[in-house]
Amino acid sequence: MKDIKNPPDDKDGKYVLIFTSNHCPYCRKMEKILKQIEKKYAQKGIEFFNINISNNMELAEKYNIKSTPQTFFMHGSKVVGSEMGAVSTRAVEMQLEGLLKSGELLKKIKGLFSKKK
Repeated sequence: MKDIKNPPDDKDGKYVLIFTSNHCPYCRKMEKILKQIEKKYAQKGIEFFNINISNNMELAEKYNIKSTPQTFFMHGSKVVGSEMGAVSTRAVEMQLEGLLKSGELLKKIKGLFSKKK
């Protein structure tokens, strides 16, 4: 999981964005869960990022982060799912499976219209 200061600008990528803070024991738990499953989902094209807001309250306000950890499952700039607080590995995996499926319906619809008859 990469530590970053701002959310990525990737408009097409799929990624997990977790907001944490320095003195948050639940943040450490979520970081551990995400690191455990990161390899499995990184192979499927999902990137994992951590933003520590302890020294960046402006960013916390911009993204309406009221408490940590807060995890967002993103497809480009769109939030596909989110979790507040520390949750189970299974809950994270369910969100990741939803993230993997995001955009599939749109691709199918585009494919229907782009096929020549």
